[in-house]
Amino acid sequence: MLLLVIFILVFMLLSALRVPVAFSMGIGVLASFLIGGLPVNLIPAALFSGLDSFALLAIPAFIYSGDIMGGGGISRSLVNFFAALFGRFRGSLCNVLIATSALFGTIVGSSVATVSAVGGIMVPEMLKRGYDKKQITALLAATGFLGILIPPSISGIIYSLATGQRILEVWFSTIGAGLLLVILYMVANYIVYGRKLPKVTEPFVFGKFVREFAGTLPMAAVAMIMPVIIFGGVYGGVFTATEAGAVAVVYGLFAGWVIFPLLFKSKPDGKLFAMTRKSVLQCASIAIALSAAAVVGRMVALAGVVTATSEFLLNVTESRIVFLIIVNIILLICGMILDPNVTILIFAPIMAPIADVYGVDPIHFAAIMLLNLGVGLITPPLAGNIFVACKVTGSKFGEVIKPIMPFFLCAIIALILITYIPAITLFFVQIVR
Repeated sequence: MLLLVIFILVFMLLSALRVPVAFSMGIGVLASFLIGGLPVNLIPAALFSGLDSFALLAIPAFIYSGDIMGGGGISRSLVNFFAALFGRFRGSLCNVLIATSALFGTIVGSSVATVSAVGGIMVPEMLKRGYDKKQITALLAATGFLGILIPPSISGIIYSLATGQRILEVWFSTIGAGLLLVILYMVANYIVYGRKLPKVTEPFVFGKFVREFAGTLPMAAVAMIMPVIIFGGVYGGVFTATEAGAVAVVYGLFAGWVIFPLLFKSKPDGKLFAMTRKSVLQCASIAIALSAAAVVGRMVALAGVVTATSEFLLNVTESRIVFLIIVNIILLICGMILDPNVTILIFAPIMAPIADVYGVDPIHFAAIMLLNLGVGLITPPLAGNIFVACKVTGSKFGEVIKPIMPFFLCAIIALILITYIPAITLFFVQIVR
């Protein structure tokens, strides 16, 4: 237990000094090994083992496919489709933003990517139509972490690798949370903001609605086919989750650079080389963090951290309810100050076995952890998603705190329901079990 405390203290100190995450983890582990008298010659082998996994190839594949699909015009096609579908509702573009972020999560699997891609398209149009910039920023930040919950999710892949669970089960565990948040966000948006907007006075013309809907559906269908291919292929046994990443890359290239230009005369929104470079840099940083996390895992195993921590918690409480309250508080704080993937790499191997001792299904715990880390991204004062959304809209951090509170409360309600009603999570998991 002492070694874990030493590691966390060193890691947090170096992170506060803006040392790169992977190096902060590595130095923290080295300090723990030296102080604890553990053999440091185990570190090189652990670094290598952290990357010696075929399943890890899924991470760069889905990162690259997300960048390709975003830059290939896919996100714009989804926005146009939902605008045609919800266009007559009061404050309809807010619902378009929520729905697009949710569906975009099935393409990119990343919170920051969802905020950047959807915000870059939606924000200018919403500002042009008179929507309040602070409200837009709050909603964009809140919906961004749907990219973590709606599969395929990069964070879900990392959790499965860190805990030894099936990737497909981890992915399906967060579908309930994602759908629940979509509903809560739409209701909260209407109550707090949407009903204050002017009604649509233009008379409804069914023929015009059908033409607009039919005009946007083909391009949107091209985008929505990708998750169908991924889950149909994996669930049907055609290919593994790792191979699904490669399929997503090929399909993204084909959709953005062949189907859209030839059939719809639509050019890609970005250059392929720039997208590739961006993906490579992101993959490299994650790979280094994964390697360092493997050393953390080795230290945890050698020091008996899981056993010591579980014994400590059992001495504090034997109640499953109290344990989950403690875990939620810890994860919420971690999600607020750390990158979700880093938090998963450090804490999932420790907390998941302890949760199992308390009778919490490991897949149910995956949903609890991933949702917590998403909520942490919109929890002031650090709230990473708010900073990214402010950068997209040009808003100030302080003026977004009040508008985001209704969505934060929705996320807390969803977290409580997901934590204490396992059926919301396991209902979808049963499909692939």
